[in-house]
Amino acid sequence: MRLVDPLRYACDAATAFGADVRVLDDNGYLIRISVNDRSIVLGAGPVSPFFINNATAVSIARDKGFSSTTFTDRGLPAIPGEVFFAHSRRAALRAPGREAADALAHAARLGFPVFAKPCTGARGNYAEVVRDAAALEDYIGRLAVDFEAFLIQPVVQGVEHRVLIHDGRSIFHAVKQPAALTGDGVSTLSALLDRLNAGFPGSGLSPWPASVIADEPQRILAAGERFSLPGRRNLSAEGDIASFSTEVPPVLHALARDAVAAVGLRFGAVDIFDVSPRSDLGDLLIIEVNGNPGLRTLELAGRSDIIREIWTDMLRESLGT
Repeated sequence: MRLVDPLRYACDAATAFGADVRVLDDNGYLIRISVNDRSIVLGAGPVSPFFINNATAVSIARDKGFSSTTFTDRGLPAIPGEVFFAHSRRAALRAPGREAADALAHAARLGFPVFAKPCTGARGNYAEVVRDAAALEDYIGRLAVDFEAFLIQPVVQGVEHRVLIHDGRSIFHAVKQPAALTGDGVSTLSALLDRLNAGFPGSGLSPWPASVIADEPQRILAAGERFSLPGRRNLSAEGDIASFSTEVPPVLHALARDAVAAVGLRFGAVDIFDVSPRSDLGDLLIIEVNGNPGLRTLELAGRSDIIREIWTDMLRESLGT
């Protein structure tokens, strides 16, 4: 049976040291791993597979508004943002000033364009650069179908880095690359975007909005020419990895380690912008921390051995082997 990635990795590690694996869910989202008289149930999807993280830490990391507040409390540099709500069904449970109308007023004061993303989103879902008030109203309407709360932040330009931390150690460092449309010499940007978005239905991800090409939808790219898409750089949203290394610059390691520790995680990935003029890591801002990070970067880099090592360590700790 096909297992989703984190459980596939766990199964590989468990099998390598002789553990028994039972698949409990027809969709491949729940397994039991056993050694002698000890066992552990692992899940994916709505369940965080990285069981060495406690539930409180994972919950804080999952909420981008809460984690941002936590970074600020610890004096860590992070992108500033304000939380608002896409609908009013629980308005009585929160302080005033956080409704959709307040979001529009805040964005106007901040100055368009702004960056918006759901507080509990993942894989770059609904993470978008919003051009003006009309686009923000449209965004809130679309977001409200799937999410309740969202962040509004200034648009930040810089090199995006990811660092994976396990018990205070850096595992790898990667530089993210934006998603892009690649020309064929015939198709317009609009047609290329439609083609890209055609792969999203059923994935749970929002398509790229038409606003990313709003200035020149009929432009035709030369064959091989790339048109970078602003906003999310996630692999799941057709972003890419520009570089990968297990040697992590000390300044990135220190900030990622502190960000993971701030929310109480033992295992987590930290996304960081370098906004220094020379891209020399002289001015860093935490974007977010992920307590349930995908490990595709390691797999794509041909380092499945590191994935196995991570899972072997966690499973042996839990199962006492």
